[in-house]
Amino acid sequence: MFFIFIFFAILLNLAFYLFIDYPIWILIINIIIFIILLIFLQNKKSQEYNSDNVLPKKDNVINNQPLEKKDVEGLFIDQFEDIIIILNKFNNIIYNNKAAVENFGINLEGKHIGSEIRIPELLEAIDQNKIDKQLKKIDIEINIPTFKFYRASVASIKSDQTLVLIRDFTEIRKSQNMRSDFIANASHELRTPLVSLKGFLETITDAAKDDPQSQKKFISIMKDEAEKMERLIEDLMSLSRIELQEHIRPKDKVNIREVIENVILLYDNKAKEKKINITCTVKDNQKFVIGDKEKLSAVFSNLLDNAIKYSNTNSVIEIKNSNHKSDIENFVSISVIDSGYGIATDDIRRITERFFRAENIKKLKIEGTGLGLAIVKHIVNQHRGEFQILSTLNKGSEFIVKLPLFQN
Repeated sequence: MFFIFIFFAILLNLAFYLFIDYPIWILIINIIIFIILLIFLQNKKSQEYNSDNVLPKKDNVINNQPLEKKDVEGLFIDQFEDIIIILNKFNNIIYNNKAAVENFGINLEGKHIGSEIRIPELLEAIDQNKIDKQLKKIDIEINIPTFKFYRASVASIKSDQTLVLIRDFTEIRKSQNMRSDFIANASHELRTPLVSLKGFLETITDAAKDDPQSQKKFISIMKDEAEKMERLIEDLMSLSRIELQEHIRPKDKVNIREVIENVILLYDNKAKEKKINITCTVKDNQKFVIGDKEKLSAVFSNLLDNAIKYSNTNSVIEIKNSNHKSDIENFVSISVIDSGYGIATDDIRRITERFFRAENIKKLKIEGTGLGLAIVKHIVNQHRGEFQILSTLNKGSEFIVKLPLFQN
């Protein structure tokens, strides 16, 4: 529209000059003004076009530029599950990824690797690599605080720098070990009930085949034996799953008082049968812990089940905060206290072993798989907590669970 207006304005000025007494200098000034307006409008249109078309292309160019070091770390290296550490010629850490922080702690950079990762085999491989510049591959097995199995590679990436790559093979190694352990344990522990079932079946089909009353009695016993096998297999499977994940630390916020109160409700009828009173006292400032709700429920289920099972009638079971010391910083200590049969001093150190049962408990012939406290121990280990047992024979026991306190 403006271009048409300027075109007609120039034509009009020429007409005035040709047919009217119109000074030429005014004509020249008007034409210059119109040309300047024309150039201005043309530039404005060109800028608008560039803003709509060129700028997005510029953005695309920016987006397609090579990623900076920080972007590469955030998008790629920090997503690796493998631990990556780079050392300088003095074996000080000059780079580590997120996986290294999760496994060995924060603020690694600038520190000597020997002060942060105390694994003799790895440190020896790094020293050897400094000497001969040859790739080193080693297997690393750690048993404290939980079992871990790594495979590490040490390589020279520059004349004075060393790359340490550590891969976690814990789950693979544990699954291999547990497969063989499970077969060995299951075959050993299931042998007794299976022999019993076989004997009763032979009796029913032979000596008692014409005796309905004896058959009914034997079938009832066989049902009990089958239920024992079912409980044993469930506990073995549960223990295997827990051990497989023991190196993975839970990170959820859990209301431990709520967990314990729900467990008490589950065992209310069982406690009433023996006229046992259960009390629970967990302080408000210690009710939140770092953990896995389902697994912590299994911990206190096993402890409460044992406390009821091995307590006398008309007794009291206390679940409360305790003041026992710990090597853990900022922890919650919860005790399950009964006044039952107790455990002999010599048996306490072995009571959390698989299938181990104290001598005085064996004499009482109280049913159990012998796996409950083993399950408790491994779950507490997974939470990076502590499990302690205090007991006096014929007076009772205190089972102490120490868990990391959740802090905002």
